[in-house]
Amino acid sequence: MTVEHALNDFYDEHGYGEEGGIHKKWDMIKFGPIALPLPNLESRRTNIYLHDISHLVTGYDVSWLGESSVSSWEVATGGWGHLYFPWLLTLWAMAVGVMLYPRQSYRAFQLGLRMKNAFTGGLSKPAMYCLSLAELRLRLQRTDSELIHRSYVAWAGLSLLVWWSPFIIGFLLYQLL
Repeated sequence: MTVEHALNDFYDEHGYGEEGGIHKKWDMIKFGPIALPLPNLESRRTNIYLHDISHLVTGYDVSWLGESSVSSWEVATGGWGHLYFPWLLTLWAMAVGVMLYPRQSYRAFQLGLRMKNAFTGGLSKPAMYCLSLAELRLRLQRTDSELIHRSYVAWAGLSLLVWWSPFIIGFLLYQLL
C-alpha cells in the first residue's frame, strides 16, 4: 500500500474528509465531549498531510496520547521550519504529553531524534505518495552522521510556556484592570 492510499484510509477511518479537511474554513479541536473551533489557516491546509503522515510513520493514533506523542516526535525530528502556526499547534500538543504522559512524550522525542519527518525529509509530496510506508520510514531514518542532539527538557519547557502563556497573559491583564 502506498503512502497516498494509507493516508486516504486514515482520513476515511477518522472522518476527516477529503485530503484531511483542507477545504474546510474551520476545523475542530476536541477535548472529550467539548469541541473548539480552529481556523483552518493556509499553512495548516497546505501542510496537514505532513502531520498526518507522521501518524502513519510512527503508528501513533489520534487520541490525546497519540497526538501529544506525534507532536513530541515532530519536534525532535526538526519541526516545521518557518511555519509558525504548525509550530504553535505542535508545541501546544507536546505540552499535553509533557503534563499527562511524560514517559510516552520522552520516548517519542527520543525516537524522533533518530528520524526526519515528512517536512524535513526532503521528499516532495508526489515522491512520498508513491512510496510504501516501509520505504518512507527507511528514507526518514537518520544515518549516524545525521544524528541530531536536542534537549527534551528545553523543548518540554518551551511547550509548557506555549500551553500556559494564554493563562499567564490573561492573569496579568486581569491584574492590570
